[in-house]
Amino acid sequence: MNEVSVIKEGWLHKRGEYIKTWRPRYFLLKSDGSFIGYKERPEAPDQTLPPLNNFSVAAPCCLFPLPAECQLMKTERPRPNTFVIRCLQWTTVIERTFHVDSPDEREEWMRAIQMVANSLKQRAPG
Repeated sequence: MNEVSVIKEGWLHKRGEYIKTWRPRYFLLKSDGSFIGYKERPEAPDQTLPPLNNFSVAAPCCLFPLPAECQLMKTERPRPNTFVIRCLQWTTVIERTFHVDSPDEREEWMRAIQMVANSLKQRAPG
């Protein structure tokens, strides 16, 4: 069994799914595909604070991490340095929108997310 590690962490601005405001969230991207957002930075990566956002970058459902295609898209709208994660969760397309302060930071996050997704695809039986 592989140990789950934090691949990337840091502050992102996440756009609300229903109320389209931007909120700062501290996200942890883990090697198992989980992408977890907190209102405040956790003291430790394994801290048991309830996350405000918890979804997978490479799975149709967080509870059943089966491989699925996730699309990563970059855009300059509605804000500069925005990126979107679009995944299929069962039969529903789930889309999450984030923005960061610089193009380099956006590239780092997108590369890390793609790396985790690719790693999970390679490990999947099939």
